[in-house]
Amino acid sequence: MTDSNVVSEPAITRFYDELAEEYDRMTGFSSRFVREKPFFRLLVERYRIHTAVDAGSGTGFHSLLLAQLGVQVTAIDASGLMLRRLEGHAEELGLQVATEESFLQDIDASRLGPVDAVFCLGNTLSHCLTSAELMIVLHRCFSLLRPGGVLFLQIPNYERILGSGERVQSIREADGVTFIRFYDFQDRRPQEIVFNILRLSRVEKTVHHSLRSILLRPLQREELLTALADTGFTDRQTFGGILMGPFSVDDSPDLVMLARKGSESI
Repeated sequence: MTDSNVVSEPAITRFYDELAEEYDRMTGFSSRFVREKPFFRLLVERYRIHTAVDAGSGTGFHSLLLAQLGVQVTAIDASGLMLRRLEGHAEELGLQVATEESFLQDIDASRLGPVDAVFCLGNTLSHCLTSAELMIVLHRCFSLLRPGGVLFLQIPNYERILGSGERVQSIREADGVTFIRFYDFQDRRPQEIVFNILRLSRVEKTVHHSLRSILLRPLQREELLTALADTGFTDRQTFGGILMGPFSVDDSPDLVMLARKGSESI
C-alpha cells in the first residue's frame, strides 16, 4: 500500500475482478437466501419497494433476492467480472436483473432513477477514503431515489472493530479452501485500514496461499449520520444488523442505517 489517500479505480476493479470466481463460496452465497429472505420481504412490503438499485452488488446476492420478491432491480458494480457472475445466476434462477458497470460516484442517476430504494451493503461505502468521496456517493444515492424513497446502508461495526483491535473478520472453509478475511490497522493513518483476504488450499502435502489486500476507510456512526443529514436525508435510523435490532457499539456485528429522501415518516 502507498501513503496516498486515494486508491485508484483500476486497483478497486482489479481487487474484485480477482475475487469474482470464488466470491460466492467465500461468502456462502446459496445458504444466505433462506436466512435473509424473510427480512427482505418485510422491507419490501413495509416500504412499498417496487424498484431498487443495488449499489455495489458484487455477484448479486441481494439483487437476486429482491428480484425473487418481485422488485425491478438494477445492480451496479465496478467489477465487470462480478456482474457477469450475477448475470449467470439470474439466468439460472429465471430472474431479470439489469446490470450497470460503474463506480458509485459515476452513477447516471437521471438515467437509472428514480427508484423506491437504494441498497448499499457490505464494505461498499468504505471504499470512499475521503469525506468528499463519501458525499459524492451519498448525493448520487439521493438523486437516484424518488421523493420518499429509502436508502438502506450496511457496513461492519468499525467502532467495535477498532475499539477491540479485532483483526479477523471471518474464517470460512468451502470445497477444501479456507478463506480468512482480516484487517491490518495503521498507526500512521488511523483513518484507514487494510482489508485482506488470505486464501489457503492444500494439494497433497503442500499448502498454497494467496493474499489480496485493499485500503478501506472504517466509517463510523456519527460521521455517517452527519453526512446523511448534510446530503438532505431525513428520518435517519440506526440499527445493529439486518434484522433491525438496536445498535450496540460493543456487541453489534454491523452498522445498519435507514434514511429517507424527503420529509415523509418511515
